[in-house]
Amino acid sequence: MKSLPSPYILVGDEIFPHHEAKVSASDRGFLYGDGIYETLRIYQGIPFEMEEHLGRLRESAEALYMVLPWSDEELARKIQRTLEANETQEGRLRITVTRGEGDVRARPEDLRNPVIVIRAQPYEPPAEDFYLRGVSVEISERIRNLPDALDPAIKSGNLLNNLLARFEMRNEGTFETLLPNARGELTEGSLSNLFLVDGKGRLVTPSADSGILLGITRKWVIDLARTSGLEVLEKAVLAEELYEAQEAFITASTLEILPVTRVEDKPIGNGVAGSVTLALLETYRQGVRDYIESFDWPETHA
Repeated sequence: MKSLPSPYILVGDEIFPHHEAKVSASDRGFLYGDGIYETLRIYQGIPFEMEEHLGRLRESAEALYMVLPWSDEELARKIQRTLEANETQEGRLRITVTRGEGDVRARPEDLRNPVIVIRAQPYEPPAEDFYLRGVSVEISERIRNLPDALDPAIKSGNLLNNLLARFEMRNEGTFETLLPNARGELTEGSLSNLFLVDGKGRLVTPSADSGILLGITRKWVIDLARTSGLEVLEKAVLAEELYEAQEAFITASTLEILPVTRVEDKPIGNGVAGSVTLALLETYRQGVRDYIESFDWPETHA
């Protein structure tokens, strides 16, 4: 599925045609991956869970000793301008913030002018058939970054750990690859969070201390499941538990809740999307509809 380039991209406080949007060759994001980002799903021109994404952007910035000079209202206005310039109705939006331009030897406290880039692109989610028959995943031979080295909870622009895992996928037709941690526990996919339904009907997902990104959609699913009466366990998850699961699915802002029906050459459950997964997907999509209906852009003040 090919993503079309954004006709217009916001850099700083200006909107540029795609071919004119530039950052400096001395930008730390370009030089070192020294930055952060968020990806939002756009429904009917509305950035879903914008407040949650901006909150996580600030948490990532703090973890990297970055100071964001914009209020949430100012960031929302930048997002709105980008969507309007591109006339985006159904798509995805990426906010990238780098530490900015500076001497390659500079310490973080010497760099106080972060650069922001926002782009919106048309997006087609997986075909609806994928949400019925599910997708296949594999378990990567590459382990997830150690939290004490580079915490996966930081959504940083340095994504090489995830990208290398994707480049090294071994099985043709595999949709996603799952990274274990140094203890051999499953953490998350290269672009998604992992859930399974165990033999007791409980929803299980790797815990934060397994070394994962605390996904916005992951949090939504946990809250929806508990509200519906499902028992949810956040814990260490071994590969054997995935093989023996009744159901499994992955989550991401762009994917929503996508059933997993095979892990490598082994079917999960009966090999089709399970009832718990489909019920959560419908509840999630109703939550999206409710969010869209109630959404208002924040007021901006001069």
